[in-house]
Amino acid sequence: MIDKNKIQEFVHEHIAGTDQFLVDIKLSVNRLGVSIDKPAGITLEECTSLSRFLIEQLEPTGFLETHELEVGSPGMDSPLMVPQQYLRRLGREFKVITAENREIKGVLESADENGIQLKEITSRKENKKKIISEVTHQLTFGEIREAKLVINFKFK
Repeated sequence: MIDKNKIQEFVHEHIAGTDQFLVDIKLSVNRLGVSIDKPAGITLEECTSLSRFLIEQLEPTGFLETHELEVGSPGMDSPLMVPQQYLRRLGREFKVITAENREIKGVLESADENGIQLKEITSRKENKKKIISEVTHQLTFGEIREAKLVINFKFK
């Protein structure tokens, strides 16, 4: 029986000893999607290598007769799923939605296996003066419902 756990075993077997990590497995009635990444960014060759490995493992089971296989990297606009994804984006701006449905926009200052530190910078006008304040938020991964990179196309 091929399920998410078996797919996860195959992926971990293939990426063992590399700096690659599994981001997500999406298994539906007729499709298997696997997302992988690494600190410097995953390459097409690495995705192709995993795809070939998975085909070798799954072909004898008949699984591929009913499922389409797609291996790739998470898109820039995809929510972050695992701690390793945060580490490669330190210093970047994020929009985080907390478990309480609160939105926080800020710069990712640090991340570890437990959570992140996000610096939120806000500004307001007071007596025709611009007042800028900074608030640092410590969030565990359990407190984060969704975190996405803010994509900014402004040129400086």
